[in-house]
This record gives sequence, structure tokens and C-alpha cells, in this order.
Amino acid sequence: MESLNSSGQNFTEQIVVNNEFVVFSEKYSQYHGYISSFICFFGVVSNILNIIVLTRKHMISPTNLILTALALADVMTMSVYLVYALYLYVFTLPRDTYGHSKGWMYFVVVNNLVVITCHNMAMWLTVSLAVFRYIFVCHHVVANQLCSLERAKLTIGIVVVVTILLCIPNYFMYRVYELAEYQPNYTGYWIDLSLFAQSHSLYQPITFWIYGVIIKIAPCVLLTILSACIICAMHEASKRRQRLLQQAGRHNEETSAEHNRTTMMLVAVVLFFVITEFPQGILAGISGLNQNFFQTVYSNLGDIMDLLVLLNSAINFILYCIMSQQFRDTFTNLFVCNFISLRNVHSAKQNGMAYTTVTTEVTQV
Repeated sequence: MESLNSSGQNFTEQIVVNNEFVVFSEKYSQYHGYISSFICFFGVVSNILNIIVLTRKHMISPTNLILTALALADVMTMSVYLVYALYLYVFTLPRDTYGHSKGWMYFVVVNNLVVITCHNMAMWLTVSLAVFRYIFVCHHVVANQLCSLERAKLTIGIVVVVTILLCIPNYFMYRVYELAEYQPNYTGYWIDLSLFAQSHSLYQPITFWIYGVIIKIAPCVLLTILSACIICAMHEASKRRQRLLQQAGRHNEETSAEHNRTTMMLVAVVLFFVITEFPQGILAGISGLNQNFFQTVYSNLGDIMDLLVLLNSAINFILYCIMSQQFRDTFTNLFVCNFISLRNVHSAKQNGMAYTTVTTEVTQV
């Protein structure tokens, strides 16, 4: 996440560059708070719905367990960013001279760290999801053994621990300082590189390289390779399946079709990650090599990169509804059917009628 990259320059060392990136950044920042807040609100609600649906008893599977962890990471990402966007872009301005309080500036720093950590957890959970689906599609003979529920839980735990370790350099990157330290005429607080980062010239470039290459580019490369393998395997399997289904019943054909829809849904989730994350990794890697590029390009595109991350975190509910029949049926049963039943019960009570509530549940699609 780039929330500090677009606003964390030293008050005494700001570099004003009159180029198209600066102009674009200043114009877009007027709308960023409203756009990102709407996406965050939708994303938090939709991912909570994802968690509710995916944790139903008949929906529990290794794949859905990872999707649930992914949804939880996205909820945490967008929850803290929603508060950040409302404060810094709607109710105040992302300017050091605004007179921000010390507490709010510490919140901005904590927001940055939480968002970076949770979103990168989501990145590697998506890689894990692709690995599990690759095994299911390409090595189905050993899939049940290699991709069990226990192994899915272990995978989630490993992702959480490794992600926190990879993000440690970011935890020591920034500090909150009082503007009066540099400009006695100004009041309030702002964010700058930590004293440790300032005293070690290689600290920031190395952190950018870890963030850009290991946390962004490496997962995207792995996801691209795995997606290509899955698509090729599905194409070959489809040819064989068509021959076999000529002798099979209708139920087998429908089960196979649902399996393919589920796989394509997961591939869509993976590819959307690659599209939104890979450019950020490239820009972060270049910023680690060229400080001028960071100041003139990367920092001015911070809000747009934030927006891409938020879209990525919010889109999964739509993909599930479009591409998974089982998800749609479970969602409909949980919310639409129950809402209609409750409305009928309420109507019956008002009319003084006896009523019986019947609860239905989708057991398998």
C-alpha cells in the first residue's frame, strides 16, 4: 500500500516538480477520499458476506478456507484505510501545513503498517490458492492428500508468519515529528523517515526492493505461471472429459461444469491480482534504484496505486457471484430466502394467522 508514499516527505526537503505527475496527483487527491471510501465500504460489507457464505458447513473445503482467510485480510485492509481516507482526504487535507494532531499522525503510520501487512498476506494467500488449485487440476490423484483442510490451515499460518517477517523493515521506516522542529511558525505534526532510516542511506532502497521484488513481483510471476499451467491443464482435461461424458450421466456433466466454473473463478481472482499488483512492484523496484524517480513519479502515483489495491480487495464478491453457482445458491438461501421468510412471518403476525417457519439449506451443488 502506498498511503505514506504519497504524503510522507520531509517538511524541510519537499521537492516541487512541475510535471504532469504532480498536476495529476493534486487534481485526483480532491476526489480520492470519496472514491476510496465508497470502495472500502462496499469491500468491507462484501467481504463480510464472503466470510459468512464460505464458512457455512456445506461450503467448508481447503480452497474455501483460504478464500475465507483472504476475505478476512481484505476486511482488515479496507477497514483501516476507510478511516484513513475519511480523515486525511475528506475531513482534512493530506498536507503537512494543515496542523494535524500527533494522535492522528500516529494513526496514519499504524494504518500504513496494517494495510501493508494485511494486503501482502492477501497476496501470498492468493499464491497459496493458486498452488492448491494447480494441484487439484494437474495432480488430482494426490490432491486430497496434499490439499487437506489441515494443510490449508498450516499454509495460512505460514503465510501470516512469513508476511510479518518480510514487512519488518517497513515497521521502522517512519516517525511522527513536530513541525516546529524545523519551522517555528508552523504548528501540528507530520510524518517523515525515521532517524534510523535517515542515518542508513541503504535502508530505504533495500526496503523498496524487498517490497517491490519479493512482496509484489515474485507473487505476480508465480501467479502468472500457475494460472497458465491451470488453463493449459483445463484445456487438455476438457478434451478428455468430452469423450468420457458421452458415456456418463447428466449429473456427472453438471458436476464437471461446476468444477470448471470454480477453477475459472479462482483463475480470474488470481489474474486480477496480477493486473493490479505487478505495475506497483515494477515502480517500487525502480524507486529503490532511483530516488528522483520515487520523488517525481512514485510518490505522485501513490493514491492511484492505493485505489488499485482497494479495487483488488473489493472485487472478489462480484467474481464469486458471477462465476460460482454454489456460492450464488448459498448466498440466496442465507439472505434472500430467509428475508422473504421473515417478511412472511411478520405479515402473518400482523394478520393474526398461525404460521410455521421452514428453514432450508443448500447441501450440495
